[in-house]
Amino acid sequence: MLTHIVFMIRYNFLLAFLYFLLAPLLLLLGRQIEPPLVDRIANLKARAEKHEGLVANLLAKPSIPRTNFELPFSQTITKESSPALQNPQIPFIPVPEYVEGESDLVREIPSHPSADHQTDQGSKELVSGESPGEADLEKAYEELYATKTYRRVDGYYFGPILGLALPQDGATRTRVNNSLKRTPYSSDTGLMMGLQVGKDFGGVRTEFEYSYLNFNASNGLSASLHNFLGRIILEKEVGERFDFRVGLGMGIGIVGMNAIQDISGTGFTYDFLLGAGYRLSENLSLHVDYRYYLTAAHDHYDHIKSHVWLISAGFDI
Repeated sequence: MLTHIVFMIRYNFLLAFLYFLLAPLLLLLGRQIEPPLVDRIANLKARAEKHEGLVANLLAKPSIPRTNFELPFSQTITKESSPALQNPQIPFIPVPEYVEGESDLVREIPSHPSADHQTDQGSKELVSGESPGEADLEKAYEELYATKTYRRVDGYYFGPILGLALPQDGATRTRVNNSLKRTPYSSDTGLMMGLQVGKDFGGVRTEFEYSYLNFNASNGLSASLHNFLGRIILEKEVGERFDFRVGLGMGIGIVGMNAIQDISGTGFTYDFLLGAGYRLSENLSLHVDYRYYLTAAHDHYDHIKSHVWLISAGFDI
């Protein structure tokens, strides 16, 4: 029992010692973490006074004036009150007058036509029996129903060619025992076709042409010729759409003949042209030509000559 009492006394003494030891420390920490209540009340009071001052300052300013959206009164102008409308003056605008027979001269009517001009105009209308408006109307009808003229266009063109060839009889040459043996043949009707490209300078044309000529002959002979020609053509216009032309072509021909023995060769080629042209539309013309065609002689064949009738079209570029 005595031991228990002693233990209780020591325990209470220890608690009292710890309380007196830790109380100042806790009080010091509380002051550092949170300001005292008096300071907080003073801070709140200062903020409330500042807010009241701002509100009083705003209320002391003058009020904003209201915007007026009403339109101003528009004063109408009557005919009686406007002197400009009572006596309107329309300005006279001079109109250029076309004088027939003087393409580059334009006569202008004076700003204030005189009585003499009006008298002359009236006398002209009486003599002619028609007004200027009727004359302009008749001229417009003439231009509307007149035949359209296709003017010649100078420039580049291209087009196909197709024709009938009438080769003349000829002969082939073969070497037998160091001597040439000449074998004549009779030609049949052949065909020529190709493509041409050129430029029209107005009265003079220059062309480049590729053509292929093929015909058969006696003794089972078949001839094929590839021609590369340059040509110059002189033209003379007759009327609005027709023209006559004459030309000369020169180039190279590659000849191949198939018979018992194949024969080939390359040489100069010539042709002479005579024909006519007709313009179908603004950018299309048609030509019908006669050509006399011949090649240079070769060791394996004589001159190859042919009369050719051709139809060609020219498309302007």
